[in-house]
Parts: sequence; structure tokens; C-alpha cells
Amino acid sequence: MSTFENLTEELDAQSIDTHASELHGMLIGYTCTLKHSQASERRARYSEWIGREPSSILVDILDSAFASALDNLEEYSNFEFRLLLPIETAPISERVASLALWCSGFLSGLGELGNRLVELEGLTNEALADLARIAALTDEVPEGEDNEVDLVEIEEFVRVSVLLIFSEIHAGSR
Repeated sequence: MSTFENLTEELDAQSIDTHASELHGMLIGYTCTLKHSQASERRARYSEWIGREPSSILVDILDSAFASALDNLEEYSNFEFRLLLPIETAPISERVASLALWCSGFLSGLGELGNRLVELEGLTNEALADLARIAALTDEVPEGEDNEVDLVEIEEFVRVSVLLIFSEIHAGSR
């Protein structure tokens, strides 16, 4: 079972309304704001995000995603970072909605930077604006090869934007 499916299953088991992609986006945005985090601090964030105390299984899934994100966002990570989205065989409208939720969650998690967000420059600000536009997507997308290709390109744009944002935020700490 994929991490997306595991997270979705655990959120459903706990009757938590937060979508797995949105929660992963929050986690990645939050991860971009720091290099290290205490387990107790992350657990408090998880509780805040889902509106209750998370189960130990949910904590394990999110902590694993956090560790993976740090490994895959670092400077010499071989660009292995991936968004947590439904599988490619899911209907395109579900995948587009999940990508929009992921971007919304990412921007929310990145909000931990507060006023430091205004210090980000050029391409990073453009990327943030583009992510906000993607987060606002609400249109139904019909199935079709052209839309599939477009979605793959947008997902890759989001992935590379996150790498750029992480790099920009941590440029002075290397």
C-alpha cells in the first residue's frame, strides 16, 4: 500500500476530514520552514492540523513523511522529493483536486515563516503566487490525454517549486 493510501486509510479510520494530500502539503510547507524539529513540536502541529490528538499510527506515518521530506529536500538529495497524491490511474478530476489541496496545505504550512515570507525573492515569490493559483483550482477536468500531460507538467512544476522554495529559505544556513 502506498503512503497516500496508508494516510488516507488512517484519516478515514479516525473520521478526520482533512485530505491526505492537503495534510502532506501542510507537513512539507512546515518542513520548509525549519531544518530540525522536535517530535513533541511536530506532534503539537499534527494535533493543530487535524483538530485532535493523532493516533500513534498517524504520528508514525507523518513522522516518516517528515524524515523523508528532509532527506529529499536537502541540497544533495538527487531531487527525489515527491508530492503525496492519488495514483496515476485515479480519475483526473480527483488528482487535480488533490493537487489543489496539496498546494493549499503547503502554503498553510509555509505560513509558519510569518513575516519572513516577504524576504523571499524573485522566482520564489513567483512560484508562491503560482502555487496559490493552483490551490484555487475548482474546475472539473475532463479525462483526456492532453489533460493528463498538462497535469503531469503541473505536478512537476509544483515539485520543482517546492525544491526552489526550500533552497531559498535555507540559503543562508548552509
